[in-house]
Amino acid sequence: MDHRIVIVGAGHAGGAAALALRELGFAGEINLVGDEAHLPYERPTLSKELLSGADSEPVHLADADRWAALDVRLNLSSEVTGIDRETREVTLADGAALPFDTLILATGGRARRLATPDHPRVHVLRTVDDARGLAAGANPGAKAVIVGGGVIGLEAASILVGMGLSATVLEAGDRLLGRNIPAEAAQWLADAHARIGVEVRLGRSVASVAETGDALIVALDDGSTLDADLMVVGIGIVPCAEIAEAAGLPVSGGVLVDANYRSLADDHIFAIGDLAVRIFGEEPTPRRMETWAHAQTSARAAALAILGQPAEPEPAPWFWTAQCGHMLQIVGDPAAGDTVVARGDGVRLYVRDDILVGAVCLDQARDFGTAKRMIGKPLKLDAAADPAIDLRKAAA
Repeated sequence: MDHRIVIVGAGHAGGAAALALRELGFAGEINLVGDEAHLPYERPTLSKELLSGADSEPVHLADADRWAALDVRLNLSSEVTGIDRETREVTLADGAALPFDTLILATGGRARRLATPDHPRVHVLRTVDDARGLAAGANPGAKAVIVGGGVIGLEAASILVGMGLSATVLEAGDRLLGRNIPAEAAQWLADAHARIGVEVRLGRSVASVAETGDALIVALDDGSTLDADLMVVGIGIVPCAEIAEAAGLPVSGGVLVDANYRSLADDHIFAIGDLAVRIFGEEPTPRRMETWAHAQTSARAAALAILGQPAEPEPAPWFWTAQCGHMLQIVGDPAAGDTVVARGDGVRLYVRDDILVGAVCLDQARDFGTAKRMIGKPLKLDAAADPAIDLRKAAA
């Protein structure tokens, strides 16, 4: 088969797409292009095991020998500067061109930064090198200021306190984890952070950052200041959609795609992972999804579409976060529920018209696994509310 596929972005989604193509029988040429020097890896450990030093390497999708055996051509430390849709070529920063019959964009996003000058003590946490740089400066007894009370910021705070630092979290909103976690579950984690000594300041943002000697002075919007030995900025990502937009592809906070992750403007181009903007389920508005699971499922869905194979049932979205010795897992769309079923202290089930639409579980892996299989199915609410009853028996 002489079909040529170029994958731009050698992170989790891009690497998973190459593996899925080979697993599904694609025998043509695959060029995988990434601007990092590392083999494709998963990102969750960056703010967990890699940052803490528990692991010295990220979780790679495959080792170098496996990539060679699969005949996937790795173009690492390479930046794509342009896409020519007429000639079907991508141009690299060194002037080289890679022809394609199908192009997969998996460029993800880059860490959003503060509107303050860069400083070596101010860190983001998006890549292996970011995690290693932060770990190198995380000395016991140091003071850390974390900007952003989302998943990345709170995971970093948890790890840094475990490494012997103090941590203050600044969150501009009125609660932690306001973007994608129900308020009650967010409070579970807020309480866990309080127990390990993390200070949280809500409704606060950074006005300026100045250096004094070996430390930073962080001025807040209310006029107060914090001394810090290091700062971590975890305020989300900016989708790397510039080359797609320059090529004339429809973009809106990412690359707009259909249910099979195919560009709305070009049948030869797909976008997957954090970059893809699409309709999920019955939601009225397209959006991006930044999870480990979505990197996997979007890569496989695109591979199936490229090979003309039937689409597989789309699993319910899910993700997890590990903080302060706890595991919080979320599946489905809790916001879609009109009824909340409290199942003991660590499980909340979200129901609409007696159908399970979402679940949040704290340190309840068994209930989470069951809820994951039951999303979209009828639920007997009385049985579901009793933690002494196996959740499987609550199926209506």
